[in-house]
Amino acid sequence: MAEGQLTFNREKTCCFTGHRDRDLPFGGDRNTMGMKHLVSTLQLMIEEAERDGYDTFICGMAEGVDLICAEIVHSLITHGHKIRLVCAVPYEGQIRDIKELRDKYLYSMLRDIYPTAVMSEKFHRECYKVRNLYMVERSSRLIGVYKHKEKGSGTLQTISMARKAGLDLRLIKLDGNPVYYIDGE
Repeated sequence: MAEGQLTFNREKTCCFTGHRDRDLPFGGDRNTMGMKHLVSTLQLMIEEAERDGYDTFICGMAEGVDLICAEIVHSLITHGHKIRLVCAVPYEGQIRDIKELRDKYLYSMLRDIYPTAVMSEKFHRECYKVRNLYMVERSSRLIGVYKHKEKGSGTLQTISMARKAGLDLRLIKLDGNPVYYIDGE
């Protein structure tokens, strides 16, 4: 779907940001207790947003937190929730950045089902920044997962944009938060 065909009620739109699998607890391995805690916390935050009147969720479609959140929204939709997911893709070949087969499948499936806004036909240095700004400008709430990184990150950039734009920030800080770093059954 072309970007111009998508409409948003900013007051009822929420976007996501977060790190890739490599920067999540246990490398994003969803079989660990820490990642199970993170996924369930994100589920609760998305359901809370829905209860607060949010009916549109924008996902940047990167591996890690983006696709975890998109999968949660997709599951809610398939269980009858009256919400929508919009895929915000930084450039047409983004799927090449996704390493895990499961995530490639999820990415392709979501793009086939849900409206998609593609920021650029080809990769360029600013395409992720353009995507992040697109999401922030159309949302009034941001759900994010982050940790401190010496060189910064797109996640921290998006949080900064959202803070400057006055969005309601709902953030999970991974630094020093042991509940996400426990292992075991």
